Amino acid sequence: MKKTLLQALVAILFVMSGTASAQIVHVINFCNTLDPNIGCEVDYERTKQETGLIAANLNYGIRYYDGIGQNCSKEKLMSTLNSLKCSKNDIVIFYYSGHGTRSKQDKSEFPQMCLKYNNVYDEDKFVAVHTVAEKLQEKGARFTLVMTDCCNNPVQGVSAKTLMSKDGSAMTENKTVARNYRKLFLENQGMIVVTSSKKGQMSLGGKRNGGLFTDQFYGNSLYSAVHGQIPATWDNVLKNAYGLVKGLAAQVNNHVQEPYYEIKLRPNVTTPPPTPASTAVPVIAAEPTFASEMATVLDESQSEEWRLNQVNYLANKYFTTDSKVVTVGRNGTTILENEAARLYLRRIACSGQISKINVVKEKKDASGKHSYIKVQEIRKSK
Repeated sequence: MKKTLLQALVAILFVMSGTASAQIVHVINFCNTLDPNIGCEVDYERTKQETGLIAANLNYGIRYYDGIGQNCSKEKLMSTLNSLKCSKNDIVIFYYSGHGTRSKQDKSEFPQMCLKYNNVYDEDKFVAVHTVAEKLQEKGARFTLVMTDCCNNPVQGVSAKTLMSKDGSAMTENKTVARNYRKLFLENQGMIVVTSSKKGQMSLGGKRNGGLFTDQFYGNSLYSAVHGQIPATWDNVLKNAYGLVKGLAAQVNNHVQEPYYEIKLRPNVTTPPPTPASTAVPVIAAEPTFASEMATVLDESQSEEWRLNQVNYLANKYFTTDSKVVTVGRNGTTILENEAARLYLRRIACSGQISKINVVKEKKDASGKHSYIKVQEIRKSK
């Protein structure tokens, strides 16, 4: 079961989008947002943020398969996995944040995900991580990342599951960053499976920063690799995350948490990575129609007057009259702008400096219109 940060520290504070495209990043994001104590809502938003940046830098489209709240269930997960269809150059990213456990008889190094948690565990609803990995391997994607942030300690009564076979500034387009994303996600073929703690261990998490592992994986290790601070290889990314998590966890009452991972990349790959799709929509969002219509105000093949004429149409169709748009920096928390939706649309229509928009969070009213969205902007290189 997932140990809360409050339990670990006692009184010590622990600080620390579907579009149409030739190639797709499929993001399967299951988070237990029903338990407010373990930071899964933070992890869910963080994953949307980071996968949006991955798609933007690869010039891929994105397709979300979300399982949050009551939809973070075994039924929803298995339905998603069974219906998933990929092309040979697609990328699949599976992420789970929530409670985890294992049986003492489990042979896999990876945990079981405690799906459908409502203060009472239903062992029949648990899904082993290796089951997800095996199902995704069958889909034939170019690259697959399976990542879980949950405990991996045995609990009595759980049955074994058999094996089936960093800064806050605005972002600017950066060729080095895009090249390193390609190195990691396109110049490798195969699968990586990683979880936040070894079997027998509990994983730290909290309301403010979410899971310790997720925070360090995205906010430090992957960030360092794509920004050239460490060589952009998966071995470096995962070793770096391992060291950071182990060291930081030890500072919390000598807690032991060591991530576990398996790298299953095919050696001597000769198939060249795909050419970036020129049709990728520059707005990353969950709803393809919303993304493509929002993108019209960034279309510089049209006059500024034409783009401004789109503002009223978009504001009336997609936003409430008092809707707010919050623009955040690379870290996802530093607020750069807080604007009324109509003013935000006018600003980006006139800017000429924004190449992509990543919609990180959305809230809608009963009519389905957006009352709030949080976005990141990627600006053109100077």
